[in-house]
Amino acid sequence: MSTATLHYVYDPFCGWCYGAAPMITAATAIPGLEIQAHGVGMLSGDKSKLMSGEWRDFVRPHEARITAFSKQTFADAYVQGVLEHENVQLDSSPPIAAMLTAQQLSGRGIEMLKRLQIAYYQEGQAIADRGVIAGIANELGFEPESFMATFDLITADSLQDHIEHSNEMLEALNARGFPAFALEIDGQMEVLAMGHYLSRPALFKKDIESRLAK
Repeated sequence: MSTATLHYVYDPFCGWCYGAAPMITAATAIPGLEIQAHGVGMLSGDKSKLMSGEWRDFVRPHEARITAFSKQTFADAYVQGVLEHENVQLDSSPPIAAMLTAQQLSGRGIEMLKRLQIAYYQEGQAIADRGVIAGIANELGFEPESFMATFDLITADSLQDHIEHSNEMLEALNARGFPAFALEIDGQMEVLAMGHYLSRPALFKKDIESRLAK
């Protein structure tokens, strides 16, 4: 069986990316498959904002559709813990940096990303908050001070390059949005249409395994 890389273009505050989380979970069970997460920074830099009624009105209809198509649910704790609090910062950079930190320290970037999605959409935690990130890192078994020191270095030195490269990949894939998935085998990229797999993660896994077997 060939080895391959699944490229996953995402944003931590993208509800459809949360909807696609079961696809990533299924893919992590494939032997020999590396998964690379590419954060686009949808709410990074000057696009960062505080939670607002306008944002709530924008995301709630999408979340109803996401649940209908993916069966991923948005918990009451999410509504009460973040959507109804207009002091919650919406900034993609800190959770992307947390993913990169976990990847650099122990190759567990995908695990960190999935935990951040649960923290936000299930537990109503403000995942751009430094204290929340440190707490999740501790929960996952990282030493918090060491984790946050690496987090700060990545934020200062390489985060912006990562976001820029992620957006370049999104454009190169001719993707209309994110999440976007591309399977790379021996340097050849194939885009895997999210809509075909959103409610069928087992099929996503099966089709990747079939391509690897060839």
